[in-house]
Amino acid sequence: MTLSEVDAELPVFFVSLQKRNLLIPNATVAEIIPYEPLQRAQDTPDWFLGYLGWRGVQVPVVSFEMLTVERGSFSIVSVASASLVIMKALGNREGLDFVAIVAQTLPTLHRLTSETLVDSDEPTTKTELVKLRFGNEMAAVPDLDFVEWSVANVLGID
Repeated sequence: MTLSEVDAELPVFFVSLQKRNLLIPNATVAEIIPYEPLQRAQDTPDWFLGYLGWRGVQVPVVSFEMLTVERGSFSIVSVASASLVIMKALGNREGLDFVAIVAQTLPTLHRLTSETLVDSDEPTTKTELVKLRFGNEMAAVPDLDFVEWSVANVLGID
């Protein structure tokens, strides 16, 4: 089943990144907070931006775009408008309960139906499940399992 075949409404966050947009299911989002400085991590890939201290937990923070293209660069257009999207880790990996990504602006909540989405013929990357046209914008549904696996691999978590 693809998202365009969904008959019911699906609440999602529309997340603007540097050069792409994501549609993240509301059920996976734990919280969205204003961007704050991160604790850097030693000997990690460039896409692993560091840790966020959140509610007593150290949450790994990822640049989705850098993980996608492997040779990208990371920057925030405006720290004042940037957000951290904290997502529940669904892979049942011991020691990895949450993962966060950086959004350029505050994500917006939408209710998607098959009428609001148009399938795209654009190829997906290793971090994306599908690309869709949402209104006038292209957006990808991220492969959150791949993102979690990538973080777990860096942290040495099985």
